[in-house]
Amino acid sequence: MAMPQRDNVIEEIKRLDLLLEYAVQHGDEAEAERLREELKRLTERL
Repeated sequence: MAMPQRDNVIEEIKRLDLLLEYAVQHGDEAEAERLREELKRLTERL
């Protein structure tokens, strides 16, 4: 994976992590689960 592409994936992971934290804090379990799956998919790419 090229460095700029890798940097974009890392930034996306950071963004999703913040959204996940927000969803958990506000009790939105469905959204939290969706975000966890998306994070899992992205981290497997690294």
